[in-house]
Amino acid sequence: MMTNKNSKESRRAFGYKHSKAQHLVELVLFFPFLIGIIGLLTEIAYGLNTGIELNSALNRAVGIVSSVQREKNADLTDIENEIYQNTYNILVARRVPYADTLKVDTLEADDFIVSIATYNYTYAFQLVNLFFDAVPEKFYFKSIALTNKALFAPNSYDIQNNTLTDEFNTYSQTGSNGLNDSINNIFNNYKDKWNKDHEQMWEDYVEKTREEQELAAQEQEQGGGDNAPAP
Repeated sequence: MMTNKNSKESRRAFGYKHSKAQHLVELVLFFPFLIGIIGLLTEIAYGLNTGIELNSALNRAVGIVSSVQREKNADLTDIENEIYQNTYNILVARRVPYADTLKVDTLEADDFIVSIATYNYTYAFQLVNLFFDAVPEKFYFKSIALTNKALFAPNSYDIQNNTLTDEFNTYSQTGSNGLNDSINNIFNNYKDKWNKDHEQMWEDYVEKTREEQELAAQEQEQGGGDNAPAP
């Protein structure tokens, strides 16, 4: 009986009475690592989200700049500044941190304009790095947008020929049923003009080619006569 009593007291002393304190110590020891893991995942997720925001803001800015009505061809530097300003404004409006680190470069490649945006996100949660270097100091993001030059070309024009406009105005006022016939007549007139212009171009080309061939034949005959042996 004495043995059973001692064993129960031993189990109580080393197992049950001190179990709560043991769990508390374990929690205190593990808590910094838990906070570090949560902070690490949060920072990585937030950094990746800012990269997505950068790509979205750049494409949106390019769309805004390309939709501006231009009376003359814009300089590449002006386009670059407009894309940068619009991208920056979008990032600020979406509360993306470190928007001041944004840089935008544009370059021409054949018939396209390439816009390259770079952005740096500074890692704010440094608790993990106190134990080991798990995360770099900054995240570097880059986004590229490829746009046709034609979208930045002048897109405001004055129509000098008012024939088509007059036909539509007449139709809107009188409601004439002859609109289709009028449009077809205009089309046929331009079609005839186009055919005549190209026919004249072809005739000029044939005439030029014929003259060149005749001139080459004459030069060949003269050269042959000069090289003929003396009797």
